[in-house]
Amino acid sequence: MYKGIDVSVWQGDIDFSKVKEHGIEAVYIRAGEGDNITDKYFESNYQKARSAGLKYGFYHYVTARSTVQAKEQANFFANLIHTKPQDMRAAMDFENLSGLSADEAVSIAKAYLETLQKRIGHTPVVYSNAYDASSVWKGHLTAYPLWVAEYGRSEPYSTGGWKSWAGFQYSDKGTVSGISGHVDLDDYKDEIFLTEGEKSSGRTIRHTYNAANDGCKESSGGYITYVVKRGDTLSAIARKYDTTVEDLVRINNIKDPDHIYVGQQLRIPKK
Repeated sequence: MYKGIDVSVWQGDIDFSKVKEHGIEAVYIRAGEGDNITDKYFESNYQKARSAGLKYGFYHYVTARSTVQAKEQANFFANLIHTKPQDMRAAMDFENLSGLSADEAVSIAKAYLETLQKRIGHTPVVYSNAYDASSVWKGHLTAYPLWVAEYGRSEPYSTGGWKSWAGFQYSDKGTVSGISGHVDLDDYKDEIFLTEGEKSSGRTIRHTYNAANDGCKESSGGYITYVVKRGDTLSAIARKYDTTVEDLVRINNIKDPDHIYVGQQLRIPKK
């Protein structure tokens, strides 16, 4: 068991050396929210936690209201973290379910998690309060480890369809040296940490993205592969590579040419 915390912009500037001296061993850092908000302290928290010798991972606050938005947000999160080494599994924080039925929430969560896993090369974590774990997620997301929140208890009252938890957030009123104000306190089990094999897979993915030139890499069969970036449109990509929107739609089986998402891989004919 590892003593841990999770942090975001709400904790402000953190002295992670003092955090470690306090006995904290691992930290989840919020990377961002939705499909375009990067946490103000994401980069500095990452750099300082790493320098302090803490184990660390990243989580993302999901606001999606459709499976399309879920995939966009998963790709946004992946783009924020894929170049960074990590000790802990990337985590989906999908807790604002207002206006969604349980079935809709499950569909959105599955679309997000499946997209994220393909992008980052390891099995992500589901963050959830105990009530949603038992009443919404039930047994639908048990392929992914559970990081469960339930305050004022030594163990969560329920883990829903999961046999056990990988992370347990037991307080949102913690006080830790190096942090002004309150911070969430967590216990983390081995299951929430990446295996050496998963870390190796992540290094391979980071190498692939870093080696890509302008979002492109060679593919087989007379095509190049282009990774969609923020602000791209299909027509602009077609012009850049001297092809047509119609060809891109046909080759990539695109249903709506007006909707492509960040991180999507497109096959483009070589000229």
